[in-house]
Amino acid sequence: MNEFMAQYNRVVDELMHTAGVNAALIVSRVDGIVVDGNVHVGTDADAIAADGTTPGFLHLEGERGRVCAMPQGDLLLVTVAEPWANLGLLRLTMRRLAETLG
Repeated sequence: MNEFMAQYNRVVDELMHTAGVNAALIVSRVDGIVVDGNVHVGTDADAIAADGTTPGFLHLEGERGRVCAMPQGDLLLVTVAEPWANLGLLRLTMRRLAETLG
């Protein structure tokens, strides 16, 4: 495993250990392909990755949960979380981890 993939795995693992997170993905902003990720059963990673061109931090909230996305270079860090997940903690964690992606 190369250095980049090892870092991607660490980022995804840490996000998946954040309370309420059901999916964590690193997506190419160029073509929307999932570079690395982990999702709980029943979560559609391809649907989450479909919009790989988000210009800034994005937070969408619905009855069944929230989706957050944060760009970093040519990558997009995406999480899907329960409605009760702490948005402030999630945003801070995503910002810190996105900076480690390069």
